[in-house]
Amino acid sequence: IQAILTALPRDLGAGIIISQHMPPGFTKSFAERLDRLSPFSVSEAEDGDGIRPGRVLIAPGGSHLLVRKKSEGFVAELRERTHADKYVPSADRMMVSAAEACGTGVLGVVLTGMGNDGSEGVKAIKQRNGQVLAESEESAVIFGMPQEAIRTGMVDKVLPLAKLAAEIAHRTGVRGPS
Repeated sequence: IQAILTALPRDLGAGIIISQHMPPGFTKSFAERLDRLSPFSVSEAEDGDGIRPGRVLIAPGGSHLLVRKKSEGFVAELRERTHADKYVPSADRMMVSAAEACGTGVLGVVLTGMGNDGSEGVKAIKQRNGQVLAESEESAVIFGMPQEAIRTGMVDKVLPLAKLAAEIAHRTGVRGPS
């Protein structure tokens, strides 16, 4: 995540939301570190935070980060974990909500990680004509999540970590780093 955020251009015309499998207590310091290193304003998401260009919201450990469309734009909605949840924060729940709220305007990216979290989100994004990228096996520390996303047949492009920032910039209409 750090490698991508620090390589993206400051004028990226999209808000960024991130769900990483981290327990409570770790995501705040993670967000603070990314805020210092990246060209964006990065913070741990709070309920009702606006999702807008120049801003990165990190799902708090132990909570799901969802996207809701309101009259003032797109906002973050936090949901507490339930006993039935396998992954918290859940990439699937975040991506499904983003697809429902934003439709064709969603670009989902699945990075290294264990399990199949993100595969249902990828399907939801593609069903609404959004775009999906996945990290390739050559750079993924744990290829589980990207592999499961790729197996859905719904991933538009598979790239190594070092090439993802440029592809994200390109797909959001900004000339990426060279």
